[in-house]
Amino acid sequence: MHIVAKGTIGAGVLVLLAGIAMLVLAGSSFGDATSSWDAEESTGATLYVLDEDRKGDIGFAFFVKGEYTDDDGDGVWDHCRGVEITVTQNPGVNLDWDDGEGGEFYFQASEEGEKSCDVEEGKDGNRPGFVKLGMACVACYEGDFEFESNQPVWVVYVDEALGSFFASLGAGIGGGSCLCCGIVIMAFGLLLALVVKDDDQPATTITYGEDGKVIVQ
Repeated sequence: MHIVAKGTIGAGVLVLLAGIAMLVLAGSSFGDATSSWDAEESTGATLYVLDEDRKGDIGFAFFVKGEYTDDDGDGVWDHCRGVEITVTQNPGVNLDWDDGEGGEFYFQASEEGEKSCDVEEGKDGNRPGFVKLGMACVACYEGDFEFESNQPVWVVYVDEALGSFFASLGAGIGGGSCLCCGIVIMAFGLLLALVVKDDDQPATTITYGEDGKVIVQ
């Protein structure tokens, strides 16, 4: 096989392996983004808001273990009944988009619906085995956030979770691109192997015998 073909196929294999590694990393990061918690089974905690862009963060989402049910048929998700979450400390908030909440907790069982636990507003299915209670510290600037709850809750810092999700998405796209490029490069190398003469083949030489005849070797 010609040395150029060998090098091309080798480069394709390396790019292919890099793509596989990036996809594995993306899968791991995506799993972390959808399953990690900043507070687990907690009745109170102090968390920190980073607010890297200095415009206020999306804040913290609160969950409890369970399923979305309305057994009494009153139009309100059952898991919201009897829950009391009190914010005891929070940073300042960006008044331009805090919706007048001032960093306090409010019920919101849906992903992006109204501030309520009404069944008609839908539900948040991003955390299997958990049901959403609501949000707190929306539009908060950098600083400490502290809460108390009358029952164990699980809390996720939405901004960090979104950052991890988009990072894993980018890694996945990059990994897929590397896979495609690796396959194309390997195919090109195989094509070269078929059409380019092998370096190991002896060169053709032309000599003249004593009688003047041409001798091809």
